[in-house]
Amino acid sequence: MKTNPDQLKNIDFWRTLNPQLSITTNKLKCSPLAGIDEKCLSKVSDSLWQDGYLNCQALYSEEELSPLRLAMEHFHEQGIPQAFIYVYDETWSLFLKARTLLCNFLGDDYRILPHFWAWYIEPGKGKGWPPHRDSADQSVIELYGQEMLVSLSLWLPLTEATPENGCMSVLPLSCEKEYDTPVTDPSQIPLQDILCLPARAGSLLGWRQDLFHWGGRSHNSAKTPRLSLSLEFQNAGLDPLCEPLLDPQHPPTPQERLDLIIQQFDKYRHIADLPDNFAAKLD
Repeated sequence: MKTNPDQLKNIDFWRTLNPQLSITTNKLKCSPLAGIDEKCLSKVSDSLWQDGYLNCQALYSEEELSPLRLAMEHFHEQGIPQAFIYVYDETWSLFLKARTLLCNFLGDDYRILPHFWAWYIEPGKGKGWPPHRDSADQSVIELYGQEMLVSLSLWLPLTEATPENGCMSVLPLSCEKEYDTPVTDPSQIPLQDILCLPARAGSLLGWRQDLFHWGGRSHNSAKTPRLSLSLEFQNAGLDPLCEPLLDPQHPPTPQERLDLIIQQFDKYRHIADLPDNFAAKLD
C-alpha cells in the first residue's frame, strides 16, 4: 500500500484523492430508480420467493457509475482496500435510489445494516468470496402463516460482471429445497444446480440472507476487471440483527463512516483478501 495509516484516517485525504465525489453530513436527496416499476417488482418478487434471489439488469446510468469507478481505480493504483469507497456520499446514494425495491420487501421503515464491502477483481488475478450464506437463520420469519422477509443483501456491479471475470453464482432455493437436508458445506452443492448470474454494469442483484452465493474466479480471458459493491438491509420493525442500524437518508457522519469501514476489515478478515493485520494498523 502506497499510503500510510494516518492518511487513511484523514477525511481531507479522501476529498483530495477523489475530488469528483463528495463527503458531507447532508441528508441524501435522489430520485428512485425509474426501472423499478410494478412489472419489475412482480417479476423479482416471484424470483425472490421461489429461488431466493432477484436480478434487475442495468438500472443505473453511466453518469452515476463512472465517478465511483474512477475512485476505485485510484484505490487500486495506490493499494487502498476498496471498502473505503463507502466514505463517499455517492456510494450511499446509489443504494438509496433502490428504495422502491427495498420498501417492497422490507417495509417503508427499512434500515441499513452495518455490513458492506467492495471488490476490484483484476482480469486473471483474483476471485470473489467463496460460497457462504450472509446469515443462516435470520433472513425470514413466519407471520400469520406467511413468510416475511427480515433482511436482504444487495450487490451492485459497477462494471459488467461476466462468467469470465467472476460474476456471482447462487444455489437457487428451489434446488436446495429438493435436498434431504440443507447444505452445510459448499462441497455438498451439485454442480448442475449452480446458477451463474451475469450482470451488466449498473444492475442490482439481491438475495435472502440464507441463500448460498459466491463470486467466481477471474480468468485470463476476462476483458475487464470486476468492480462491485454490496450493502445489507433489514426490516426496522423487527429486532436489530446488528447495531447500529443506519438511516438510508442520513448516512453516518464522515468520521463514523471511517470507523465503520475499519470495522469491516476485522469482520471480514476470514474471507476477504486484505493485507496482514490491516485493521490493527489503523487503530
